[in-house]
Amino acid sequence: MHKLRTLSLPAYRGREFFLTVFVEPDPDSIDSFSVPADADQWGLSIHFQPDDPYESHTEVARIDTSHGEPHFDHLYASPQRKEWLGQSYTFAEARRRLLSNWRTYADAVLDSTTDDNADKADDIGQ
Repeated sequence: MHKLRTLSLPAYRGREFFLTVFVEPDPDSIDSFSVPADADQWGLSIHFQPDDPYESHTEVARIDTSHGEPHFDHLYASPQRKEWLGQSYTFAEARRRLLSNWRTYADAVLDSTTDDNADKADDIGQ
């Protein structure tokens, strides 16, 4: 899918978070492209820039219509899981769900990263 636009979310826990909308097909003009009317497939992703500025963004949660049906990729969870949302699930519902809950998903990722870093420090005796 192709990135349509990225919106900055409020800074949280010292990090910049973003919501990116992506679509299929590739839009000719971003200004005139309407989701979901002009999209065969759509998706929304919550992500942040990791500490290393050369690393790519870390996805936290994603709702999209790839695989033929709207689904929620719980990327913040361990293990990651896919929640099938049903054919009638809309772009507006996906946007509302992610924007209403993104801090909760971010906490899960950031807390697990902190736990992983603490475990690594323990392993090397720091």
